[in-house]
Amino acid sequence: MRIRIACLSILLLAACSGCRAPEASVPSLPTFSVSPSGLGIADLVQGVGAPPKLVQTCVIEVIGWVEENGGKGRVILDTRKRGYPATFPLGVGRVIKGWDEGIATMKQGGKRLLRVPPALGYSPREAGADIPPGATLLFEVELIEIR
Repeated sequence: MRIRIACLSILLLAACSGCRAPEASVPSLPTFSVSPSGLGIADLVQGVGAPPKLVQTCVIEVIGWVEENGGKGRVILDTRKRGYPATFPLGVGRVIKGWDEGIATMKQGGKRLLRVPPALGYSPREAGADIPPGATLLFEVELIEIR
C-alpha cells in the first residue's frame, strides 16, 4: 500500500512539475505601417468616399490608451463614454499632430488604430497627470462624419 501511495505521489509531482497558472497576456496589436514622421497606422475598417480636406470639420469617436508593455494600457480618452464625439477642423493644429496626420487619409466610416509617438502627441504641459512624459499613445479612431 505504501508503495502505491509513493508511486502515485511521484506521478502527481511529475505531472504537475510543468504546471503553472496562466500568465495574463497583453492582447497583441495589429501590424502598423509607419509614416516618415513615426506615426503608426493600422486600418481596421475601410471607409468610403474622399478623405477630408484641409480645414474641413472631422467628427470622430475615439478611445485612447497609454501604450504599456507593447499593448493597450490605461484609458486616457473615450468619447463614447463621455457622451459626445470629438469635432475639429483638420490640419490647423487644434488636435495633436498624430491625429491631424492619421485622420487626413481616412474616409468617412473608416476606423483605424493610430500609434502616436511622443513627438506627435501631447507636450508635457498639455499631457497632465494621466499621460506620463514621453509616453507613446494608442488611439482607435472612427471617422463618423466630414463636414
